[in-house]
Amino acid sequence: MKRVKEGKFSFTDPVWNKVSDQGKDFIAQLLTKDQNKRPSADQALQHPWIQQANQIAKENVSSDAAMNALMNLQNFNAKSKLK
Repeated sequence: MKRVKEGKFSFTDPVWNKVSDQGKDFIAQLLTKDQNKRPSADQALQHPWIQQANQIAKENVSSDAAMNALMNLQNFNAKSKLK
């Protein structure tokens, strides 16, 4: 934490191995010591890493919704045949 407060940090810890370069860039921007150079919340939300994560989340929700709709249709069809 001391190094982060000083603006001197690195991504050498093994925990960062699975984080993309875009993700590291996003974190580095948020940890900018000079608040005048640090991105605003709106600017941070426009970062490509966040935009990509948002798109993936939307696709997963759409995919889940489509699968639920398909399952509902299959269940409806099975119940109709039973009657």
